[in-house]
Amino acid sequence: MVCVALVDTDGRVLLAERPAGKPLAGLWEFPGGKIHPGETPEAALIRELHEELGIDVAEACLAPLTFASHRYPELHIVLLLYVCRRWKGLVTAREGQKLSWVRPQRFDDYPMPPADKGLIAALRDLL
Repeated sequence: MVCVALVDTDGRVLLAERPAGKPLAGLWEFPGGKIHPGETPEAALIRELHEELGIDVAEACLAPLTFASHRYPELHIVLLLYVCRRWKGLVTAREGQKLSWVRPQRFDDYPMPPADKGLIAALRDLL
């Protein structure tokens, strides 16, 4: 799994709420998704950001930051976090999800899946 901290010019990070009907619905996460077979993490993230948010990101604008390893009852995931400060297009919720631009010190105000929570310390240190 791969996700991104999209950081705007004010230092806020985009969080997306998982929509009803999906696992962990109602929790807030960093945008991203699954890596398909044969796909690099960067290519997966570029695809997911276009599908979910309608933005175009160049691979050169994705900087790997950290990862989290977490066992959920049904599976174990490794979640890679990238940081991106440049993209083309307007961020739009294309899958019915709620979006929020959040200052890093306010992450605790948003309930998150355990794997995403494991990424917060490194992101706060960076920002």
